[in-house]
Amino acid sequence: MADYAPDAVVHSGTAPNVRSAASGDKLLDPGDHRILRINNGGGSSVTLTINVAGTTNYGVNKPAKTVAIPNGTSRYVLVLAEYGDPTDAGKVPLSWSATTSVTFEYFRS
Repeated sequence: MADYAPDAVVHSGTAPNVRSAASGDKLLDPGDHRILRINNGGGSSVTLTINVAGTTNYGVNKPAKTVAIPNGTSRYVLVLAEYGDPTDAGKVPLSWSATTSVTFEYFRS
């Protein structure tokens, strides 16, 4: 469980900062040009759920964002500012269905 800031992608190149998925992971500074790359090296599909806090303009709870990552594959996800929890300093909570052999990288351009 940790908070992660996005790594800046620069013209000279950026080495990926690979992190192991864990319960309680949160992303800092969501918004334009923020990308999460999820790698599933496990033997079965994994689902990432982002429980978006708050309600829409018409009072309905914002829907959760879910992403399925089949075994042995990767997925890229845009990390929108709307995913940030205003009651938790704008952090984006990540909820994994499993964490074994799951890693991620978080970038900004």
